[in-house]
Amino acid sequence: MTRMCLIDNEKIGMMTNSFKTKDGNVLCVKHAEALGLTPKDVSESSTSDIQNSFNDLMSAMRKFNITDINQLSKNERKSLAYLAKRNLNKLSPDIYKQVEDITTQIAGNRLMLLGLGLQGSTQSLTPSYLAAILEQNWILIRQNEQIIELLKNNNH
Repeated sequence: MTRMCLIDNEKIGMMTNSFKTKDGNVLCVKHAEALGLTPKDVSESSTSDIQNSFNDLMSAMRKFNITDINQLSKNERKSLAYLAKRNLNKLSPDIYKQVEDITTQIAGNRLMLLGLGLQGSTQSLTPSYLAAILEQNWILIRQNEQIIELLKNNNH
């Protein structure tokens, strides 16, 4: 039986790594990495969820004029996939940059948490998480200002 990637229908060789979705379809390693998915993530996801995430990622790439996924670093791909997974692929470029900084900061905190958890103290993470929350608040303030401006323009 021929195995085909659920994203691009490319044939997957018998000796090539791939991952099965919860509904039995196969995702190649290349696309799993592009989406930032682990084998466990794939096995817990449906085919349609993965296809939607991939389409969101491609949409976000088009929005930011990225034509080749290989142009992106691993962290940038993960950030775009992370945002696409949360339906945040329609952000303006300036807000995207702030959100990318937050996701990078939180990812770093998770690594520190793992290391500190082994040592017993996690109190040093609090300032980093507070900084991420502060950054999120600036995004919300800017978006609220944009909404207020649109409402004012619509009322005139």
